[in-house]
Amino acid sequence: MDTFPATLLALAVTAPVLVGLILLAGRALPRSFASGLAFGGFALPAVLAPWLLVLWSDPATAPQQFRSVGFWGFGFALNGLGAPLLAMTSLVGFAAGVKALNQEVEGRNTYLGLILFMLGGTLGVFGTNHIMGCYFFHEFALIPTFVLTLFWGGEGRRPAAMQMAIYLTAGAMASLAGILIAVDVAGVEYGAATFENVASALQDAKHIPAAVGALVLFGLGTLASLFPLHSWAAPGYSAAPTPVSMLHAGALKKFGLYVIILLGLSSLDITGGSLGTWFLWFALGNVLLVGLICLAQRDLKQLLAWSSVAHMGPVFLGIWVCGMSGKADGLDAAAFLMVAHGLSCAALFLLANAVRARAGTYRLDELGGLAARTPVLAAFFVAATMASVGLPGFGNFWGEVGVFLALRAQPLWLQAVVASTVVISAVYALRAVAATFFGPASEALEKRWAVAPFGDLGWAERTAAAVLLGASLAIGFVPSLVTKSVNPVAADVTTFSQHNAKAPAKPSAAAPAKAAQPAQR
Repeated sequence: MDTFPATLLALAVTAPVLVGLILLAGRALPRSFASGLAFGGFALPAVLAPWLLVLWSDPATAPQQFRSVGFWGFGFALNGLGAPLLAMTSLVGFAAGVKALNQEVEGRNTYLGLILFMLGGTLGVFGTNHIMGCYFFHEFALIPTFVLTLFWGGEGRRPAAMQMAIYLTAGAMASLAGILIAVDVAGVEYGAATFENVASALQDAKHIPAAVGALVLFGLGTLASLFPLHSWAAPGYSAAPTPVSMLHAGALKKFGLYVIILLGLSSLDITGGSLGTWFLWFALGNVLLVGLICLAQRDLKQLLAWSSVAHMGPVFLGIWVCGMSGKADGLDAAAFLMVAHGLSCAALFLLANAVRARAGTYRLDELGGLAARTPVLAAFFVAATMASVGLPGFGNFWGEVGVFLALRAQPLWLQAVVASTVVISAVYALRAVAATFFGPASEALEKRWAVAPFGDLGWAERTAAAVLLGASLAIGFVPSLVTKSVNPVAADVTTFSQHNAKAPAKPSAAAPAKAAQPAQR
């Protein structure tokens, strides 16, 4: 049974990379051939990864939690948290690929090849259970991110790419130091350092330096735009090409949260003592202070970029409250929100670029009245906005409500602060919708329409948006598509964190040390 899903997994991760290599090596390939090849590289993972999630979630075929399906010494493998994130990444990658295929850029084959590299690396992050392999794939995906932003980005791309490189490199180095120390303390060989092996071994460790947890939390937090280490994100997403913004904000940024959960929360007590206090205040900075920054934005893409940072706050709070309460419900909600946010965030970046392509600007004061001229674009954008603010029926609803419910035993002031962010996010999101699509058209828009009338969404943009919003609706109406695989992870990680904090003498019966190792070819 293991060989079949393992083959699918390896194919889903490697296909975009191989196609990207062909396009980079064959920059003179005919346009039609290169486009067909690139479409296959984007589409194949979008078919295979959701299929793998179904296999993982089916009791008849699913391995137990942390029981990997994989082959090769490198260990392509899935766990219950990686499976839905892999599926989400494949759909975001497909939508980003459809967008990229319909852009006219210089060096088109190179552009497409680098985006495929970025997609393959991001899929690899969630397609391996090996800690160092996960880190390698993240760095592999970051390199084309910088290059694409620097050479194909928009206004302010050079300083934005430099700022991203500095922050993300610093965060990656800090987190790598913490990971290496944790693996060393665990006494696990680097070649066998899977998440479950390290977490299990750390239960026996007599002393884990507090600095290790700090390095992991704040290093990975920088990569996931934890306040106040977030300032790279908004300029970077605003300047980057739209497919890059979709992939990084929607999927690659989840690497930091993924490793914080599977290593930091399960083994390093990142919610205990003074470190946990800092974690809480910084997470509140995301939800409240960054939310207030969103209110001040007058540029649509800048607003979406800052909003992406603000929406990381509830995810961090779900992780924090899980560690504090010892209950899995906060982590369940945080993991669900990671998947849902990736879909809605990517859809909004895609549709905002569609607005820019027609109106010639992201400035809210130069828009208005677009619903009368582009009703399909308006409908998709309103739907994506409703998904982002957590309207029932979309996936974000279950994640945000779950985080609020997990905080019910916390102080009333904390609940009030978090609840206030729902109002803040609704205000800036609905204001952007109103300024863009309703009311009278601006003078600048009327002049542009008179000179060059524009049409509604094309088939490619409609397809990409429909895939993302359809997936958000699917998990909104059938949340078990995500929870079947995520819930066992949350239960085991909670068991780990409780054991590590309170009774680290002996591995528990539920420890991953009992689980089977990755199937080898």
